[in-house]
Amino acid sequence: GHARAAMHEARRALVVEGYMDVVALAQHGVGYAVATLGTATTPYHIQKLLRLTGHIIFCFDGDKAGQRAAWRALENALPYLQDGKRVSFLFLPVEHDPDSFIREFGKAAFEQRVQDAMPLSTYLLREISAGLDLRSQEGRNQLLQRAKPLLTAIVAPATALLLRKEVAVLSGVSQAELEALYEIEP
Repeated sequence: GHARAAMHEARRALVVEGYMDVVALAQHGVGYAVATLGTATTPYHIQKLLRLTGHIIFCFDGDKAGQRAAWRALENALPYLQDGKRVSFLFLPVEHDPDSFIREFGKAAFEQRVQDAMPLSTYLLREISAGLDLRSQEGRNQLLQRAKPLLTAIVAPATALLLRKEVAVLSGVSQAELEALYEIEP
């Protein structure tokens, strides 16, 4: 009940990994955090949160484990994305978790990070093009291969369309060519 009220008031939910993070954030006046309690974020979590709020911000530590957890959250979220609802990713500096960050820098600095969180589309495009030379045919081909399972998992029509357009541009193909390649029915 309390979590629902807090999120409703904020119209956003901040998903953190640890219960102590939720407690520390609440003590510092950030009342819209929820914890996954050590499990990866599941499709069930995502569906439930999107029913309750218009904006989910996944917050992870900036270390390797945090990066892996974030990518898993993205993959799990794709089928449940809804047009008009936002999903963002917030990466804290490697040496911090939400608890230590807010204790050291305070609420305003933390909320600024929340404000500046990376939209899902930006994060997805950054990750799938990482390490690729998009000036080369091989690099663009690899981008198309990496993007396919992700883009075809999205059912939200506008979200899917906009991401397909962006991947098409990055790959140097037309949107129609990309959709033909992915066997997406017009």
